[in-house]
Amino acid sequence: MFFPKSVGLSIQENDLTISKVSQKFFRCTFESMVVKDFFLKDSLDLKPLIDAQNFHSHEVILSWPREKTIVRELELPGSSIHELKKSISYQLDSFILYSESDVYYDIYPSISPGHGEKVFIFAIKREELDDLLVKLEALNIKPTRIIISSLTFIPFVNDHMVIVLNKCASATTLNCYEGRTLVQSLLIKNRNGLAEKIDEIKPEKLILLGSDVNDNLCFDQADIKVEMWERGKESLAAALNGVSEYLDKFDILKSNRKKIVSQHMLTGVLILLLISFAFAIPSIIKHKKSKATNTINTQLQELQPGVNRVSKIREEAEKILEKSRKINEITAISSRRIDLLAELTRVLPDDAWIKEVSMKDDYFQIEGSGLSGTTVLTVLESSPLFSQVKFTSPVTKGRDGKEQFNIKVNIKQ
Repeated sequence: MFFPKSVGLSIQENDLTISKVSQKFFRCTFESMVVKDFFLKDSLDLKPLIDAQNFHSHEVILSWPREKTIVRELELPGSSIHELKKSISYQLDSFILYSESDVYYDIYPSISPGHGEKVFIFAIKREELDDLLVKLEALNIKPTRIIISSLTFIPFVNDHMVIVLNKCASATTLNCYEGRTLVQSLLIKNRNGLAEKIDEIKPEKLILLGSDVNDNLCFDQADIKVEMWERGKESLAAALNGVSEYLDKFDILKSNRKKIVSQHMLTGVLILLLISFAFAIPSIIKHKKSKATNTINTQLQELQPGVNRVSKIREEAEKILEKSRKINEITAISSRRIDLLAELTRVLPDDAWIKEVSMKDDYFQIEGSGLSGTTVLTVLESSPLFSQVKFTSPVTKGRDGKEQFNIKVNIKQ
């Protein structure tokens, strides 16, 4: 078709939400429906209901719940994306404790000014997803792509720092975005931990998915803009991913999709119209550009002396602030490092050895070996001084049979 269509699916407990998006030029229209108790009903009972809605399109995208997803974060450039893609199928059990035959998986690179370079490994247990796919195919709904709910909302988040919260049965899903890049995805099981994490991130906007206005949010809302979203927003976001291709390279199923030729044709027509318009009024554009350039040059010449004085004052102020900061660091760093090393010595198991410790401002990295790198990561997570403990490179085994590991540990403030 000349105008693309896409269907988005999302899961909420036993219900299935289906949204259809149709794009005409730059305008999208959509319609949604909720199939109550979808997982409890037989396919024969559901088929007349689904067929009556006529949900047929080029793309069908399923948004898989974050709480049913195995997620691991790795720091870059400890290993490049290219190297990780080549080796992850052989070392998958080192990252998520499952073999390749047990899960569907894909990786998502995250590069942002505030959180640096990292990569997310997303994995879904094959048995859980296969059961759903069988039921959907019986209803003539065959997903062409599977994306994780953490990535589904990218079409709707474009502020500097946004958190989307989704309260599940046993935990709360926290997804943090910087612009349109996912930079953090967590499952938080207690209210105090949720409040501490929001206070640590300090987002510009907080989005509550499917929450009631009267819910006790258990954190200070004074400096945060809070917004409520309907549950159907997730399926709509999944459909928009199909129409606009925000995540066209991410797919848990890794299926090869055909590009929509009509979208390229439409883009080509629009480009031709723009070129024609540009050639129709070249003299007007040239005149306005020349006039604007002359005005700007005149204003810059008038402002230049004041700019030079401000620059010198700013340079002097920055030098003073830098000296003050270094003095504070020197007086505080020694006692802080001693406390951290004492805590590290206390929690490490007897069968683990540390070869190197690298201290930074708010985190440190350790390189070592032991009978189990996963055990070391677990005991470090249990310490009240440490948070966000993660491997920065794949765990390997040495000739002595011990596991070699590199772990990054954030320091709680």
